[in-house]
Order: sequence, then structure tokens, then C-alpha cells
Amino acid sequence: LEAYLCDAFARKEHVVSIFFYLEKAYGTTWTYGILRDLFNFGLRGNLPIFIRGFLTSRTFRVRLGSHLSDSFSQIQGVPQGSILSVTLFAVKINSISNCLKTDTEGTLFVDDFSISYRSKHMLTIERHLQQCLCRLEQWADQNGFTFSSSKTVCMHFCQLRSLHPDPTLTLFKRNIPVVKTFKFLGQLLDSKFSFIPHIKALVVKCHRTLDVLRVLANSQWGSDRDTLLRVYRALVRSKLDYGSHIYGYARPSYLRQLNTIHHTGLRLCLGAFPTSPVESLYTEANEPPLHYRRLQLGMNYCLRLSAFPLNPAYNAVFKPCLPQYFESHQTVISPFGIQLRPNLEASEININDIRLHSLSITPPWLLARPTIILSIANAMLPKQSTSPLVYQTLFAELLSHYPHYHRIYTDGSKTHDKVASAAFSSSNTFTARLPNHSSIFTAELYAILMALRTLRSSTYTKIVIFSDSLSALLAIHHCKIQNPIIIDVLDLFTTLYTAGKTIIFVWIPSHIGIPGNDAADLAAKAAIHNDIDQITVPYTDFKPLSHRYIQLFWQGDWSRSTHISRLRIGHTALTHAHLLKHEPRPVCFHCSTPLTVAHILLYCSHYASIRHTYFPTTDMYTLFKNTSITQIVNYIKEIGIYHYI
Repeated sequence: LEAYLCDAFARKEHVVSIFFYLEKAYGTTWTYGILRDLFNFGLRGNLPIFIRGFLTSRTFRVRLGSHLSDSFSQIQGVPQGSILSVTLFAVKINSISNCLKTDTEGTLFVDDFSISYRSKHMLTIERHLQQCLCRLEQWADQNGFTFSSSKTVCMHFCQLRSLHPDPTLTLFKRNIPVVKTFKFLGQLLDSKFSFIPHIKALVVKCHRTLDVLRVLANSQWGSDRDTLLRVYRALVRSKLDYGSHIYGYARPSYLRQLNTIHHTGLRLCLGAFPTSPVESLYTEANEPPLHYRRLQLGMNYCLRLSAFPLNPAYNAVFKPCLPQYFESHQTVISPFGIQLRPNLEASEININDIRLHSLSITPPWLLARPTIILSIANAMLPKQSTSPLVYQTLFAELLSHYPHYHRIYTDGSKTHDKVASAAFSSSNTFTARLPNHSSIFTAELYAILMALRTLRSSTYTKIVIFSDSLSALLAIHHCKIQNPIIIDVLDLFTTLYTAGKTIIFVWIPSHIGIPGNDAADLAAKAAIHNDIDQITVPYTDFKPLSHRYIQLFWQGDWSRSTHISRLRIGHTALTHAHLLKHEPRPVCFHCSTPLTVAHILLYCSHYASIRHTYFPTTDMYTLFKNTSITQIVNYIKEIGIYHYI
């Protein structure tokens, strides 16, 4: 919707959107209609019979305290709170999209449905949308749904200055009200698409939540800093994060209101003085500025979206309309995809290296569960204090259980940004050079996948695969099918298992003198210098790149700051209260020099003898890095200024 509106505004067009409200959507879902749609999907056998039994002959009662009402029959609808209810409701409402023409923009998220059309002429928009409304009326009658004529609203999006009429549209012979603002999927939209109402509502909501922090930050009985930061991130920052990659590209002057929320929350968590510089607050709390936070969330969203090309938002982000227009008109707010593209390129993230999402070729309930031996890991021997001979003995004992098995050793290697995988056996060695910035976890998984691929054409029927990656083996054991490489591993393992091959996975520790493991390690390290193979990896591998990209910007801001980081921040009531009271700057009573935290901790000659009993005279950075907070606080208490800080 955001890309659709930006494109229309660039073409100087009107956009009219209708946001529908289904009355009692779950309670009025037509039971027979669900079964009919499942039949049309091709569902046969016991499952539709089970679903019919699940939906029919249901009763319910109302409880008030310890009292229960009489039982009532639930003739229609899906049960509230049931695992199947959302899926069955989605099955029934899915056909609503058939009512739209190809040139009509439509979005459906569970029961939140909207349609949009754009044109330079309002009459064209009215005629087109009214035809869609007539078809939607027929669909509602045929499927047992009811659109609320009062809560279904219309919005006229336009940034033109000339006078223009609002649309006149009817639903079930009642005019659809035209509103100036509407909350859709948690975002408060306005007719100018400026997000001003959304930001103002967000400020009010966050201010109410900050009152919780003010109570918890009581200096007498309040929580510690780490707890307060957790509460802030859960209750306040989460509200600022929601939808931030969309509203975050509003005018900077509008977004400054949110910075005040962020700074107030951090000051409450840190107990910082009101005049403390915000750069120091960010560093102390390890919280980046909001504009960097929004940028990182937007980049992570793009990474995930790039793995799902069938997602309706994919083309809006990665194939936006009129890119040359927005690049040449810098004052015009461009859509999310165009604004984020330079950052993706600068962060060295190559979208083409991301593996597309796919489903297993084998139904999950038919996937064979591999046998994984973790006996050495379960021995709980600390590697630092355990002799390699002990591990070698345990390994030899393992081998004695599989005397006639073909052995394959796998390993992954990463040097700086280069990553490679290897699978070694007595007969062959296979290597692969993965895309730069891939994770070592992916390298270990891909090495196991290569080992399985070598078995497709081999004559071995009993195989044991040794890996030194405990995390990779546990992910395979727990069938983490969110990872596409694990899907490939389980699919291939199931195929080989069905073909009569017995495959066992065993964990072994690395670098303890096992020849096969050392050979696989050397092969993986050698493959790092090869050219990159045509391999794609999960999008999660590139999330550290977006984090590192943001950290570089944030570090640059801090390095350019002249502030030193109540004591570590450098702003206290003793040294900076004059800014709030509009008084002259305080000076040291003993040295007649400006009173600063650095002067108190390092330079005041009057406290030199006391200072040396707690810490040596040094610079501020080394002081806070090498000296415990307890020693510094005790020093402040002894010189008698603790209660003035």
C-alpha cells in the first residue's frame, strides 16, 4: 500500500481505499462453505471428515465467576481460540480476492481486507470501485459474511493542492463514510500519507508507558539498570519499532518527537542527569539512535522478504515503479524499497546470494529421523583441561561399534569474510566455496549436505558421518525445517534411507588429532581461496552484516563527539545543575578551576592522597575500563560528594 500510494503521488493521481470490517467474522463463518471450499481444493479422505466432526454439533456455555449458563448450540462459526480456527477461516475468506479486477490493488490479512484504485479522475475511481463493491455484496451473500456498513470506511489519499471532491460509494445501499484517518494493521493512516497522526498517537501512548519506568526507577527501592532497560525495550521500544520501516521515512521534523521518548526512557533507565549528552546515553545503554534502529530493522525486513519472492510486498520493495523519478526528485518522499537500496548495496549484502524459501518435497510427517550419536558430547569433558588422548580413546571406542561402515568427515571453515565447506573420505574429497559473509553454521550444514550427495551414486550401504559441529547436528535432530539447508539434508537423508542405506551421524571434537577430521579441516581451509560457487544461503546469515553496517555509522558519530562518557557520562548535579538553574558555572573550592567530573576523579590536587589509595591517576577511558565501579564510588564517598552527584 505504501509503494502504491507513493507511485500514485508521483504521477499526481488520486487514490481511494476502502477498508472493510466483517461483523463477527469468526462467529459467522459458514461451516458448510468451509467444507465445500476444502472439497474444491481437492481434499479427500479422513481429514475433511475429521474437520466436519470438529465443526458440527458444538455447544458452549458462558461462565461468570463460578456460575455457568445453560448450554447453547453453535450452529455456525469456527471455535474461538482453536488451533484450526484461523486456518479454516482463511480457507473460507480466501475467495474474496476473486471479486477484484487485475488493476485493483487489494490486501487481505486474516479479516483485515482493503481495496484501492487510483486515477487522475474521481469519476473513474468511483465507477471502478463501485463495480467491485457490487461483486463483494454478492460474495458476502453467497458465503454468509456481513460487512458492517458503519465501520467499513473509505479514505481519499491525495497530495494535490487543488479542490477535488471526495468519492461517493455505496455498500448495501448505504453510503460508505469518508474519513481523514484510519488505523489499518496498527498504522494510523491519514489522507496526506504524512504519518503525522500516527506519530502523535505513538508519542501519547509511549508517554503513558514511560510512567511505569518512572515508578520502577525509584532511587530508594527501584529496579537496577539492566532490569529497567529490559522493561524499556519490552514496553516502549517495541511500540517505536512496530512498522518503523514504513513510518520511519516520514519527514525528519515529524520524527524528532520520537527522539524525546527514546532519550527520556534511557535517562530513566540509567539514572542520568537531565543535561547528559544523548551520545553518552546511547553508549551507556548500548542503544543506537532511533534512525539507526529503524534502518537496521528495515534492512532485516528486506533480508527476510528477499527469500519470499511470492510475498505481495516483494515487487513493491525490490521492483519499485519510477525509480528514476524518485532519484531525481530528492524532496519527494520515495517508497521504502528505493530509500533502502543504497544501504543494502553499501553494506555488501548481495540479495542474489540468499536462498529462496521452499517447502520440503517430502511431507514433514514422512521425513525419516536420522540417528545422531552424541556420546562424546554427553561425557561433559571440558576441552581445555582434557587431554586429546582421552578424546582419541573415546573416538576409538566409537569406531569399534561401526567396523564395516564407510566413514565421511565434514567440516566448515571461515577466515574473515570467506567461508568454505569440505567432506573427506578415504576415496574422495569434496569442497565448496560459499558466498562471502556466510555463517560457519551454514558451512557445517552444507558440508553434511555434500557428504549425503556423494552417497546417491555410491555402492556403500552403511555410512557414518562425523561432524565437529554440535549445533548443526542438533538442528538436524530437532528438524529445524525453517532452515532451507536442513530441509535439503532431511529430504536427501529420507531418499537414501528409503533406498536401503543406513546412515549414522556422530559428533566428534575438533583439533584433537583425529586424522579424518584434520583432513576435512585442511580441505575446507584450502577451499577458502577458491572462486565462489553458485550456492545460495539462508537470509539469516546476512543479518550480522546489517548490524555491523549500523555499528560503523554509530561508531563514527561517537568518534566525532567531543563528550566523555551521573560519572561516566560526565554530567552530574554537582557539575551541571547550573545549566538548569541558570547560575554561573561552579569552580573547585581548592583549585579555583572549573568543576568537572574529570577534575574530581583525576586532577584535583587536594584529593591526590585519597585518590592513590583507590586507583592510579590516569585518563578517563583507562580509569573506567580497568577500575571497578565499587572503588570509584568509595572514593567519591570518602571525599564527601557522593550525595551531591
